[in-house]
Amino acid sequence: MLCPLRNLIKSSVAHKVLLESSIKQPPLVNSVRFRKPRWLPIAKSKEFYVRKPTPVIPEEAEELYLRYSKYRADVESIRLFLKEQLSQKSVNIMEKQEKDDAADLKLMEEQVKEYNNQVAALRQERQNQEVIAEQKRIEEVMQKQQEERLKRTLQAEKKLEKNKAASFIQPEDLDQAIEIMLDSRSDYNYAITNSGDVILGEYPDQPLDKAPPRTKMSDIS
Repeated sequence: MLCPLRNLIKSSVAHKVLLESSIKQPPLVNSVRFRKPRWLPIAKSKEFYVRKPTPVIPEEAEELYLRYSKYRADVESIRLFLKEQLSQKSVNIMEKQEKDDAADLKLMEEQVKEYNNQVAALRQERQNQEVIAEQKRIEEVMQKQQEERLKRTLQAEKKLEKNKAASFIQPEDLDQAIEIMLDSRSDYNYAITNSGDVILGEYPDQPLDKAPPRTKMSDIS
């Protein structure tokens, strides 16, 4: 029993139409191998068919066996050779990769070392500048303190000279000063407080100008 589509394909008109259409565009119909459904019984012509064994020639069979054995040995040798070559290539690739990794690591170490040296040089230069600036500041402070001490010393010397000049005896007043000293008594039994005040002891009624003069610390500073 033939399929209607198969009969249509066998007709000359349909074949011509399909041929013309296939030139312009892809074919719309694909070839299909029609098989017998599984539920149909075996064909009458094959119902009692028994396949006859293929005749075997011993010489040919032995020759094929030898050739097939040689073929399998050659294939196995080629496979092992390719496997060895691939293994060697893999080893070479791994060695090359290790060398490349080592070279990259060395390059990175050199770059890091160079960067660290640059940073260390900049840090050392900055620290040197800071040390120089600190020394300069200390010298300025010390010079300023020295100038202030010198200024205070000069002021104290001026005050001392002024106090000494007030108690100087002029030559024309020398005789009178000698007579005053002979007629007066000096009280050396006195005390001086931290503020510079004089406390008389043996002759408290004696005037203060008769006591030994003393310069206060507040006058010096």
